[in-house]
Amino acid sequence: MIDILLQLLIFIIPSLTLGYQLFLFRVGSKIREPEDDISKYPSLSIIVPTKGEKVEIIQGLIDNLDKIYWEKEKMEIIIVSDDDEKYFEVIKDSLRIPAELHVRLFRRERKLGFKSGALAYGYEKASGDLIVTLDVDARLRNDSLKRAYAHMLKFGCDAVTMNWIGYTRNNFSLLAKGLMVSTIIGDNSILTGRYKINLKVFPVGCGTLYKRSAIQEIGPWDYRMIQDDLEIGTRLIKHGKRICSSDSPVFVEVPDNLYAFFVQQTRWAMGTVEVLTRRIKEIIYGKANFIQKVDMILFLMQYFPVALTFIAALVLSLYSIIARSDPLNSPILFFIWASILGIYAVNFIQIARKNGLDFITALRSLGKVSAYTVAISPFMLVSMFNAIKKDRKYIVTPKGKVQKTTIQYIILIFGILFFISSLIYLFHGILLSGIWLLYYSAAYIFTSWAYRSEIQ
Repeated sequence: MIDILLQLLIFIIPSLTLGYQLFLFRVGSKIREPEDDISKYPSLSIIVPTKGEKVEIIQGLIDNLDKIYWEKEKMEIIIVSDDDEKYFEVIKDSLRIPAELHVRLFRRERKLGFKSGALAYGYEKASGDLIVTLDVDARLRNDSLKRAYAHMLKFGCDAVTMNWIGYTRNNFSLLAKGLMVSTIIGDNSILTGRYKINLKVFPVGCGTLYKRSAIQEIGPWDYRMIQDDLEIGTRLIKHGKRICSSDSPVFVEVPDNLYAFFVQQTRWAMGTVEVLTRRIKEIIYGKANFIQKVDMILFLMQYFPVALTFIAALVLSLYSIIARSDPLNSPILFFIWASILGIYAVNFIQIARKNGLDFITALRSLGKVSAYTVAISPFMLVSMFNAIKKDRKYIVTPKGKVQKTTIQYIILIFGILFFISSLIYLFHGILLSGIWLLYYSAAYIFTSWAYRSEIQ
């Protein structure tokens, strides 16, 4: 029985998950329809939450938005700060606002919730018929909002997600380069791929254009929730609102070090489970067909395969003490799992090459993203359990700077455990379990070693 369970968690579920993503990626990679032109622009409010960001980052966004193709008299930028009063005054005194750009700065004195609360606060201050949410480090192309709105008009959308394109301030980070490629794959699968086969698309926290009327009908962001985009998405879908995916680009900064990646991924893991547990009724009773509802639930369970693989690895390691046969003795499942990983790697490298990376850099970037993802899986598991707590913490992803962390020691301990267990299996001639644990332990040991080079 334990053999079947371990094979299910280690081979079958990850293979099905990755295979499904590859299918959606291929669907989403097909040529998209050109957008129509716009004859009349409605009023537009851009809401930007910020906390602890450098003035030059905020200034960079303002300068970027000043170049957007939109009638300036119909556009306002609402910056919602959760900083202390002293730093807020520094921001106000330091920003240089272009003459024709309407920028309004607010400081939340009563900080209800985190980003969701800041978005709800900004929405109360907004006057536009259209609402856009952006992170402070996001950047748009001149025609990004125009293309998103044209898509909204053409397909009758109540909300339109933009096409995420990763960027980094650290051009030397292999992690950042790998995440830039992963962002392309993720956008083509979870957004465009789903949209093209008529599955329900969730908004994205940075780069979604909403009709104000749609938000008015369902209510603004719930400050009690961490995952602002998925939470409001479940309510939009419940009420039959149409969320579309477009190829309008938004450039988002990706993490470039272990700690930033850890913060981002554990928060997202918590957020997806939070929405799954607190908004499951909206999904079940929402205006979607059975397949769409199943897909929505599976989407919100996207971190489960990584966490379950970690649990299985722990069980497999402990089992090495008494095992006299191979728990993973299924060459066919092993071959299918390895083949799907290989297909994903080929796709990853092809996308990386198309975006300017040479083969070796692409391969190293893939290895680093994969290793870091595996290595932080114990913390993802803990975050998923924390999602059901009443009190949940929110940490802003510290992009663009390296911070010291103690998680490397926990990662190293697990790496040593899995490595020793693999040697025990191999010593007894138990090959598949030994080989798999050796492969799995390498991610932890490599991550612990790689982190040391980040902080030097």
